[in-house]
Amino acid sequence: MTHDERHDEDSVGAAPLEGLARKRMPGRLLEERTVRALRVRGLLAAPRIQWSWVTAALAASIALFTGGFALGQMNATRTVAGVILAEREQTAMEAALMVQRTGSAHVMALARLATLSDSTANGAVEQGREAAKAALYAAAGELASLAPDDPVAAQIRRYLSSTLPTRATQEIEQRSVVWF
Repeated sequence: MTHDERHDEDSVGAAPLEGLARKRMPGRLLEERTVRALRVRGLLAAPRIQWSWVTAALAASIALFTGGFALGQMNATRTVAGVILAEREQTAMEAALMVQRTGSAHVMALARLATLSDSTANGAVEQGREAAKAALYAAAGELASLAPDDPVAAQIRRYLSSTLPTRATQEIEQRSVVWF
């Protein structure tokens, strides 16, 4: 066979192959099967774990968790502090309103007592007057504990202690002891 004859046969057999791509990428499945077969035969080592990446990922997750926890605690503390402050403010307002109401009721009761005459011999008006002085003495004591530098409360207590019976002032003092 001559060189020309061989060239003619090659060109006839090569014609259908010319339409095919010269380089073709194998599919993913072929690659996986090949890698698995090479690992089974011991020709390809298993992939190594890069511990630096694992360590970095673990540190990042711990930092993220700790940061989230701290942020949550901070928000919760602010919320609780706000609730406690609002509750204290409301409690203080309620106490102030109660002082105003009871003070007004006390003054109205004294005004009514002043209009009554002690026509009976049982001394009810005098008893009411002593009770009013004792209540004023106790109130002055509470005011003095609320505002220790208030000279009015101290003067009222000093004046009333000389006019009240000793037994009454001792009972008031025992009731107004504040334990810390």
